[in-house]
Amino acid sequence: MTSNGTVRAGIYCRLSRAIDGSTEKVEDQERICREMTARLGWYVAEANVYKDNSLSAWQKNRRRPRWDAMLKAVEAGELDAIVVYHGDRLIRHPKDLETLIDLADTRGIKLAAPTGTRNIDNDDDRTMMRVEAAFAWRESANTSRRKRAGYDRMRRKGLTRPGGKGGRAFCFEKDGVTHRAAEVAVIREAAPTILEGYSLGLVVAWVRSLGVLTTAGKPMSQNTLRRILMSPRIAGLMPDGEHQAAWQPVLDRETWEMVRGVLAVNQANPRAGLGALHLLSGIATCGLCGHVLWAGHNGTKPGVVAYRCPPPGCGKVGRNATLLDAYVTGRVVTRLANPGNPAADIHLSDVAAAELGTLTARRAEAEAFIASLADAPAGRLDVLNRALDSFDAKIAALRDQVADGAAGRLRHRHAGISREEFEAEPLSVRRALVQATFTVTVLPSSRRGPGFRTEDVTLTPVRA
Repeated sequence: MTSNGTVRAGIYCRLSRAIDGSTEKVEDQERICREMTARLGWYVAEANVYKDNSLSAWQKNRRRPRWDAMLKAVEAGELDAIVVYHGDRLIRHPKDLETLIDLADTRGIKLAAPTGTRNIDNDDDRTMMRVEAAFAWRESANTSRRKRAGYDRMRRKGLTRPGGKGGRAFCFEKDGVTHRAAEVAVIREAAPTILEGYSLGLVVAWVRSLGVLTTAGKPMSQNTLRRILMSPRIAGLMPDGEHQAAWQPVLDRETWEMVRGVLAVNQANPRAGLGALHLLSGIATCGLCGHVLWAGHNGTKPGVVAYRCPPPGCGKVGRNATLLDAYVTGRVVTRLANPGNPAADIHLSDVAAAELGTLTARRAEAEAFIASLADAPAGRLDVLNRALDSFDAKIAALRDQVADGAAGRLRHRHAGISREEFEAEPLSVRRALVQATFTVTVLPSSRRGPGFRTEDVTLTPVRA
């Protein structure tokens, strides 16, 4: 207390739904609590108003920084009482009450609320507060259980929460099932464009040019579009990527699996999107140290661009960019002109993409069958569970095959392309075709003097 005997109080406010159903915002809670402290003759310093805008306090891992700050003030002897709009705002978890009681044993803390004033140091009041805390805990647990049961019912019906900022997922209305036509059209156009070899950056630029925004009302970004395209929801699947959902797919299963594979490969190979100004920047490698080459101006020949091995590479390999680009372009076009190469590479991965839908459907059926045998002998369930593991292994292998076949599919789509057509493609497509066709290794020059020698460049065919 102060020297004149005034009780020093702290006000605690938290946004949540109390047991009585009220949801007053923290500003209103503070006002009501200040009116109470005025009636009680208690003093509240401006620094002793603690506000947490969390939506719950019953979870053990829920952070309440201002609650923690208030407890420190109590422990430091700076507060004699705590005022709260409703006890439910203060104590939702029995552990919180015991923390206060531990402090009250040495500090004599009082607790006041519009529903009544309690002395934490009084045994009868402690008993009542423990009862109230137990009821609050039970109510929260019941709410959580009802929510989990509701989500489980949704899952069995093939439904999920719509999710997403803005209260819905991209391509869907707020019910999570009905398609939003304009956004569906964008995704159905974006998917084959990516399979053609266009970079995600170019596709995002196109989406932005249409004025299409994310569900949060922001311009589309590469990360957001990648997340949308790789989401099982787009293929009409539940979040596990296996069980059929209640909504119609935006992309058919085969297309989604192939797009997913391409994006996964590109994400794992960051060089694919770098060096956007030159064909082979970040793609060609040094034959001495293995470091990637980057394009830059030749220091001794102004205006001439060269690929060089930069630090931390050895710095001993370089080549005229115009001449190397022309040579590699010719070799890529020559290989794409041979219809046998791309056709042979594409077959198995296409089959794998088509097979994934059938295999995951069979796995879902097996899982449902196992769930219906809850009382079956443990040995039989063990055998059936091993069958599920086998399904999972096959599904993973097929997905790897689809991803590995991305290069072959890209070659297949551009089979027979002429040099003029190749050079008319956007740089991102040309770079993707180079990576899908050859591994480019530049060796040190075999002899001194000017000129470009093809024997100084090794092009290893990509077989995937």
